[in-house]
Amino acid sequence: MNFPYTTLSGIPKDTKRPLVPIKFIHKDKSTLPILSLVDSGADYSYLTMEVANLLEIDLSQVKFEKSYGINGSAFLCYPARITIEIGGHRLDIPVRFSNQLNTPFKCVLGQEDFFSKTIIVFERYKWNLDIKVVDN
Repeated sequence: MNFPYTTLSGIPKDTKRPLVPIKFIHKDKSTLPILSLVDSGADYSYLTMEVANLLEIDLSQVKFEKSYGINGSAFLCYPARITIEIGGHRLDIPVRFSNQLNTPFKCVLGQEDFFSKTIIVFERYKWNLDIKVVDN
């Protein structure tokens, strides 16, 4: 699946980012596709609490964990497993929900399980991202 980089205005200047439309699924709830940043530097996939609310995921009994941003600052997040759909393929991955994310994106797709279940080729020289789901 090929995804052209998406141009975003004003972050911090007009720039292109590797964003892919992802549908998030939990039990009988799903979202419309949400543009999600593919980030090879992120250990986990992080989602805003807004996505947890859309999926009606009850995190009240989930013990929070600390996670750390690129600058070393800690933030609280709640681990869960959900299903994502990309290009018609469904993958179960661990995610971390947080209301303390400091990002313009509702979702950052990180390495844990997502990168293990796909082949990802960043082709920035031609502003393209290629993702292939591998059979496990």
